[in-house]
Parts: sequence; C-alpha cells; structure tokens
Amino acid sequence: MKMNLKFSAPRNGLDSLFNLLDTKMQMAESPTNSLERALMLLDIVEKAPGGLRNAEISRQLQIPRSSCSWILARLERQGYLARDDNTSRYKIGLKTVALAHGALRDLGFRSGAEPVLYRVASQTGLAAGVGVLEGGHILLVDRVEPPESAGQTLVRDRPREQRDIGRELPAHSTALGKTLLAYLPKDELTRYLDEHALTRRTAKTIISRDGLLLELRRIRHRGYAIADAEHDVGVRALAAPIFDFTGSVRAAISLNGSPAAPIWREPKALVAFVTAAARDISGSARFPWNGNA
Repeated sequence: MKMNLKFSAPRNGLDSLFNLLDTKMQMAESPTNSLERALMLLDIVEKAPGGLRNAEISRQLQIPRSSCSWILARLERQGYLARDDNTSRYKIGLKTVALAHGALRDLGFRSGAEPVLYRVASQTGLAAGVGVLEGGHILLVDRVEPPESAGQTLVRDRPREQRDIGRELPAHSTALGKTLLAYLPKDELTRYLDEHALTRRTAKTIISRDGLLLELRRIRHRGYAIADAEHDVGVRALAAPIFDFTGSVRAAISLNGSPAAPIWREPKALVAFVTAAARDISGSARFPWNGNA
C-alpha cells in the first residue's frame, strides 16, 4: 500500500518562521543602511559647490528618488542640510558646520597654531595651513591667507579645494601629505600604499610606489617636504612635521603659493621659516590622547 505523506503544516510553519526572521533582519539592517546612505549623502553634497538636487543625489547614490527624498527631508528637518527654495538644491546646513567646528576645536592645537600661521604667512607672503592624515587623505584643518600686499591675485587663482578648511586632499601629491606619510610607522605606510592608488594629478605627480618610498625617505632625512606642481600646476608648497609630546608626528604645516613669489628665491630662509613655525606649534600643541603613547 502506497502512502503519500505530506508535511504541509510543518512546512508552512517553517516558512512563517523564516519570513519572520527575514523581516526582523531587515528591520535590524534598515537603520544601518539609512545611516550609511545619509552619511554618504552629506559627503556628496559637501563636495558640490552650489548644492545638488534630489535627482542628482539619488543618481550618485544609486537609490530611488523616493528613498533619497525621505533622507533629505529628515536631514533638512534636523538642520544638517538646507534647501534653496528657488533652485531646489540642497546644501550643507549650519548643524553640520557646528559639528565640524566642534571636531576642529577638539584637535587641541588650533588655538596655538593660528597665531603662528598668521606670522609665517606675513613673513613669507605665502598661504599657511595645517593638515592631518585622516582616512588616507589630508584634511585641511586650518588655513591663513597672506596679507593683501602679498598678492591677492594668487589667492583668487588658487583652486578652491586648496583654500577651504575641511577639504580633503590626496596624500601622495601634496607637501602636507608627503610629510605625514614620511613619518608613518612602517606597517601603517605599507597599509596606506596597499589601499590607495597613486593617482596622477599633474605631469609631476609621483605615481610609482618605489618612487614615492624614495621621496619619503628623503623627506624624513631632511625634515621637510616640497611639492612643486605635483597636485596643481602653478602651485608650489613646502611642509614640515608637527610633533606631539611623545615625539610622534600628528600634523603638518605647509606654505604654498605661486612659484613666482619672491620668497622662493631664498630657499634656506623659507625652510627656516616653516621649520620654526612647526617647532612653535609642536611646543604649544595639546593633542588628544590616542592610546598609543
């Protein structure tokens, strides 16, 4: 006698259980996905002068416009984004700016660095800035332009991303970045080189691993870095390391401007200015504890 055994009831119970688990997993993952999208959205908007519309943002994030609208509305409501009623473009809101200022304030050296930056900018006629290595990029945390008598045309013609505090710059093609890379522990430098492409910015950008390693050894030996049209044509920069009380390099100071600036004809004096400024900031800095000292 043939028996047809059916397990429809138990199977239906298993299906219900699996559906319930799937729903709960989706609910658990949903906030994370929304958070990641919101953070990516803020990053995209911050990098777009003049702001972006919903369609442009959703296209870059590769998400439906309805999902993008939901995130935009909540970020705008909380003040992290601001929407221009005339253009429908979203820009970074004041709440985000406040967060950024809080992060910069807690770096521990800006108050001591600022008068030094004003001094060295006045001495040299070049723009002075401080940067840190963050996420494999250089984050510009403070910047002072030279006095008007030093030539405002040079400031006006310089690319915007080199002037704005909070901008990210490549490490391998900037004087700030090469300085900070030169003083990284060997394992951290190896990880950086494994994870980041040495993208060409100009004809002078160092794009080979061996070439960059040789350059970094030279920088560490002499105590300063030069980037001559390696990131942008027509811009030359000189940078020196800023140390914390343990002797670790935590930031760097740079001077940059047009190669036609008169101070470049006095390289020894210029090196003395930037290294003295780096020492002064190092002496007054109060870096946050990083657990490695």
